[in-house]
Amino acid sequence: MAAFPRTVPPARVTYPKVIGSLISMGQSGAVQTRSEAAQGRTWQEAWPALPAGSADVQELLVTIENLFNTGATCTLTQYLLPGSGMTANGSGLGSPKVNGNDQSGTSLMTYGWTASETGVMKAGDCFTVPGVDVLFRVTADVDADGSGLATITIEPPIVAGSSPTNSGVLTIASATLTAVILDYSGATAGPDEFIGGLQVTFREAP
Repeated sequence: MAAFPRTVPPARVTYPKVIGSLISMGQSGAVQTRSEAAQGRTWQEAWPALPAGSADVQELLVTIENLFNTGATCTLTQYLLPGSGMTANGSGLGSPKVNGNDQSGTSLMTYGWTASETGVMKAGDCFTVPGVDVLFRVTADVDADGSGLATITIEPPIVAGSSPTNSGVLTIASATLTAVILDYSGATAGPDEFIGGLQVTFREAP
């Protein structure tokens, strides 16, 4: 899986969003929902006028074209998410790891934090763990107890059957998403050979 090139940063990035739960009503009147775990986040990135003669710009353009044409996934940070493209708000002190096998649902047990540390993670911080190819977001502030243990409430939930690796190290800085390109605008160039109008829509591929 290729890393999306970040040598040419975008000028504008939208905050990632989810479609929201898909809700349907069965014949019995029961409500069925489908969470974001099966949908992923979407966002757009737009670039300023780019010099057509730049090797980095040409690498960006051919990468976008190839990913869109093949439907292949890539990894990249999201500029607006703390713990991914932004510095996390929690202290992150210690060497946090997954605490136990067969974890699922909206909480993750961890160990290895600095003991009795308040605010090791803050709501909104993002991280990844080995064994699950998803970027998790923290939904409530996290404190470590006197033994360096902490339970993190997360979204999306860990799907049954895809438990994080026991003792796997949490990535709490520059954590990446796995994404596909849903669409991109055709870039145009003027007589000055600057390319304008490039915009890409990404969707997380959980």
